Amino acid sequence: MATVLDTSLVLYFKPVFTFLFVFGVLYAILSRVPLFGKSSNINIVVAFSMSMLFMLTPGVRDVLNVATPWFIFMFIFLIMLVLVFMMVGVEEKSIVGVFSENWVVWTIGIIALIGIFGFAMSQVYGPVIQGLYGTEQTAQEGVTYDIGRIIFHPRMLATIFILVVASQAVRLISARN
Repeated sequence: MATVLDTSLVLYFKPVFTFLFVFGVLYAILSRVPLFGKSSNINIVVAFSMSMLFMLTPGVRDVLNVATPWFIFMFIFLIMLVLVFMMVGVEEKSIVGVFSENWVVWTIGIIALIGIFGFAMSQVYGPVIQGLYGTEQTAQEGVTYDIGRIIFHPRMLATIFILVVASQAVRLISARN
């Protein structure tokens, strides 16, 4: 039954939206950072080529399709947060100062980006990694199975997490002295 909120037709345009999103973001980055010079034509060709590569690589396209709604949600959340602060009377200069100088905001942003990409990668490549690790019923012989069992064992993942947290703690403590 057709409804007003029926969005099944939009799924056919998903490749077009993915292409336009990648093209727009890459062109904006290349225009801001003159990596290939200041020529607008070169930046358009590079952005178009990279957008086509994103479209033709199934794994990358799927990761982008999973991650894009979360980035849009994060962007809308930040806009709403800034609007709430401005409604309460906080000046625009102080908001810009917090976002440009405060390292906590940047750290939270980077953690959010890593979390979004980690979630997208686990959604797309999770079954492949799970097949490497396997279970006793699906155990396979071979080097890839053994490597997967070693790397993705819960104790190994916990050890890597503890080492990353400890290294960041040492970095932050040594930076203050």
